[in-house]
Amino acid sequence: MQSPDAAPVFPLYADGIHIPCNMAPLNFVLPDSVRKTFVEIGSSCTKSRLRTKQEVSFPERFWRKATSAARNGRTDTLRMTITTRGASGRYVRYPEIRWIVSPDTIDPYLAYRLVQPTAGAYNTLELRQRCLENFDEKVLMSNKATGNNCFNCHTYHNGEANQMMIHLRKPSEGSLYFHDGEIRKVVLPSAEDALKHWPDSLRMPLHFVYAAWHPQGDYIAFCTNILGLSGYTAHKQYVNLFDSASNILLYHPGKRLVTLPPALWTTSHEETWPAWSPDGKWLYFCRAARSDKELTRRYPQWGERVLHTHFDLCRIAFDPATGLFADTVQLLLKSDTAESYSVPRVHPDGRHLLLCRGSFNSVPYHSAGNLQLIDLENLDEKENPAEILNSDECESWHEWSANGRWVVFSSKRHDGHYAAPFIAYFNGKTFEKPFVLPQRSCRFYQTNLRSFNLPVFTRDASKLTPEKAASGKQSPALEIEVR
Repeated sequence: MQSPDAAPVFPLYADGIHIPCNMAPLNFVLPDSVRKTFVEIGSSCTKSRLRTKQEVSFPERFWRKATSAARNGRTDTLRMTITTRGASGRYVRYPEIRWIVSPDTIDPYLAYRLVQPTAGAYNTLELRQRCLENFDEKVLMSNKATGNNCFNCHTYHNGEANQMMIHLRKPSEGSLYFHDGEIRKVVLPSAEDALKHWPDSLRMPLHFVYAAWHPQGDYIAFCTNILGLSGYTAHKQYVNLFDSASNILLYHPGKRLVTLPPALWTTSHEETWPAWSPDGKWLYFCRAARSDKELTRRYPQWGERVLHTHFDLCRIAFDPATGLFADTVQLLLKSDTAESYSVPRVHPDGRHLLLCRGSFNSVPYHSAGNLQLIDLENLDEKENPAEILNSDECESWHEWSANGRWVVFSSKRHDGHYAAPFIAYFNGKTFEKPFVLPQRSCRFYQTNLRSFNLPVFTRDASKLTPEKAASGKQSPALEIEVR
């Protein structure tokens, strides 16, 4: 019989998705009630028929030939028809699925943390790198080798896998600076020493946390945070992070110098989530007014106060020649009692900006977090071209590919608990339907019990290893000057 419904494939590689010509095969599985599966698939270059049970894995040799036209610069279409036979012996034929194969390539590697989405569960925390052109994956860093500590916020310079920094949280705070195969630990001096001549209201602990590498490579903008934690409170919210204090500083790796820009180190606001424009002349960030005494009195616990904290989207001009910021901050998007902005990421064209829009806070863990595309030349635009990327669960931790044609982001849409990396095509104005990162095992997302956190594209394979990361953690800290 012919079914009017789409084939029940998992993951949902839907009809009409756009995939890069250099992407690994999109393997999937059908329900256990299926006894036999017959797949007819072909492009302008080749055709094939597969006969299997529930699991459908495409041979890599066939996949390379099927996508060869797109790899030679011509958009092609993979057309697939699925027929199944159930326990009753009845055959069901489903409507054709079309996958648009784009000649726009995707960066060949993706780095991400694998973490259990519960507070303090760091027994299996790893930083991994996956080759998107096949299924090769390697562990770059494991806390099994670094004292079971937490580490996060891996940041690369222009997608160069061997020029990066990653932040180490307790019990050994600091950051690792990895450059051309060498790794060193960077620890900022204590606030008591570095800021002893500053008023008490401007003193706070100094750490490299959320970071953004300047396009020219001479600077890294960081925010330094005091984070609060609240436990399980509502729908699938295992933990809420809350910036009780946050400011932005500027690090000069070549000079081992940190400067505290006056406009970004204030008593009136919390500044976080720095992101550079492609020309390096603007720093975008999120900012919230510091909690006043009345708000603190009404909500003394961080877990309560976080619901009433909202962040604006701002930017500030920067002169790469002098390393100085302007004196004034420009407000781009004003938050309100129902909206808060976080994680701005500027498109390589400098015109578009993708960010996370939630109902509160600056850390997008809660289910209300959605992605929003901003046209920086038309801030009054009401439509959201990124709406097709969103679901009823949280979408966040997004990054652009080097050519600006692809975006990767984390989403919990599979089950509401575990975030997986999704990829979507951007044509310069709008997005196409997203698809989840393909895996060698058809059942991977049915059995995986860890979240993919902060997926980041890289252009090359990393030389970092767990052993190198462990040696860097134990190495003497570089001396840093603070001005």
